[in-house]
Amino acid sequence: MLRKRRWLILPLVVLLALSMKVRPGLANGETKEVIAEGVGAIVEGDKARARDQAIMDAKRMAVEQGVGTFVNSETMVENFQVIKDNIYTKASGYIKEYSIIDETPSPGLYRVKIKATVSLAEIKDDLTAIGLLLEEMHMPRMMVIIPEVHLGRPKVPDPAGETEILRKLLEKGFDCVDQSQIKQIRENDQVRAAVNGDNKAAILLGLEYGAEVVIIGEAFSEFNTEMAGMYSCRARVEARAIQTDTGKILATNGLHAGGADATENTAGKVALKNAGALMGDYLIEQILKKWKKESVGARTIQIVAKVRNYKQLGQFKSALKNLRGYKNLHQRSFAANVAKLDLEIALSTGQDLADEISGLKIAGGEVEVTNFTANRIDVVIK
Repeated sequence: MLRKRRWLILPLVVLLALSMKVRPGLANGETKEVIAEGVGAIVEGDKARARDQAIMDAKRMAVEQGVGTFVNSETMVENFQVIKDNIYTKASGYIKEYSIIDETPSPGLYRVKIKATVSLAEIKDDLTAIGLLLEEMHMPRMMVIIPEVHLGRPKVPDPAGETEILRKLLEKGFDCVDQSQIKQIRENDQVRAAVNGDNKAAILLGLEYGAEVVIIGEAFSEFNTEMAGMYSCRARVEARAIQTDTGKILATNGLHAGGADATENTAGKVALKNAGALMGDYLIEQILKKWKKESVGARTIQIVAKVRNYKQLGQFKSALKNLRGYKNLHQRSFAANVAKLDLEIALSTGQDLADEISGLKIAGGEVEVTNFTANRIDVVIK
């Protein structure tokens, strides 16, 4: 359970600032410095116009490198028109500053090379808005359970923090389990176990409701001070995001915020809503950051393999190391002829890997895929 602690009374002079929020996670100013080259055609000897075109082309190429930070080349090709219409057409808006480091006019062409500072935060927001980052991860479904209490009062039936986190997720295009379904189970033993740190209970909840990620935690608010008929409260939201197919924790944090209103109950709700907004931004940022890393590089896929003996497992591991895109392999356990392996490989999803290894011949056996999700594959080697 959350450790209940009394907040220090804030000076009255900051009462009006209690409801202000500072966004955690990726800062709006996060940038990337890139080198890019552009080309412009010299028509009727107009080098000035060709130079301008070359600079614009170089800016577009710089932004393309920024897009490549978040989505892989295959997705960029498949969605070229969407990215062009929504990102490349406003390339200059993502360039915070640039300098020309080389320019070369030649017969018919004008080449310009620039060093540009690209706004990753703005690119990420726009890619999320058009759904490409979520499409990259096959539109995972989210489940949010954050019971809350105002200290000294009964449990809150409609949690403001949970609602705000859910709103943030939906705003970014995530598919979420409906809150009316959560309401039916909010106080059951399995939820209590998950809230108290039982990740297995949280995973089972997610699997039961078809969620790929469960956001579980709890929140509380408490009275802070009262002045001239206005009440202020402080609130804290704690949450962790768990991937249900592998049990991997994608993000965890505890964030607090303040709120003020004419009644204590409403002030508590405002504080919880503000803390929930901070948590929603943080979780989305961390989850997308991890998925982005996997989508443009190697991702880790868990393999649960049932083998005849340890020798056959060794042969299977050798075969995995010869796969296209192989990066690394870690054996986590081996018991009762069942091994758990973490394979780092440059493939999009578990389905891609399942297609690669299904029917793979191992000395004295063949790989049969019995189950797969985006991040896990179960196999039997017969």
